[in-house]
Amino acid sequence: MLNGVTIKHLPLLAVALIGSLTASAQETKQIPLPASQNPSNSDLPISGAVWAGDTLYVSGWLDPDLKTHTDTTSQTVGLIKDIQKFLESQKLTLGDVVMMHVYLGGDPANGGKGDYAGMTAGYTQFFGTRDQPNKPARTTVQVVLPAGARGGLIEIDLVAVRPKCQPGPRE
Repeated sequence: MLNGVTIKHLPLLAVALIGSLTASAQETKQIPLPASQNPSNSDLPISGAVWAGDTLYVSGWLDPDLKTHTDTTSQTVGLIKDIQKFLESQKLTLGDVVMMHVYLGGDPANGGKGDYAGMTAGYTQFFGTRDQPNKPARTTVQVVLPAGARGGLIEIDLVAVRPKCQPGPRE
């Protein structure tokens, strides 16, 4: 006996564990980048998102209207609205988001520092409200954004989980 498991049952336990890992790996579906995130329709080596079981992992997202939205608040609002549309295409809502990673680029109007207050002003329009009370876990860091050369001030990636009682979009 080893930790309460009879040794003769270990091979059976190993097969069960490997079988469940293989089943999980087969339940993935790649979702291509939408036009808002790949306007030139380039053949990029990433997915817009990947379903793994009931969990959706969304790649880094930018505001699709960087030319008009030139401050962090408006880019945050534009970006989250675009993510919201994408989530709806996957039969999810902002209420299903469980984790967000926020990447703030240096803002020339803010002395080259990330505009945390501006991001928060945009973010709080969507999370922790009366209509949408979900408050996902979140990490916010300042980085050098590759899209910074085009005016990008913020990028967000996230994880959302489909509620168990909801049918999936992958039929």
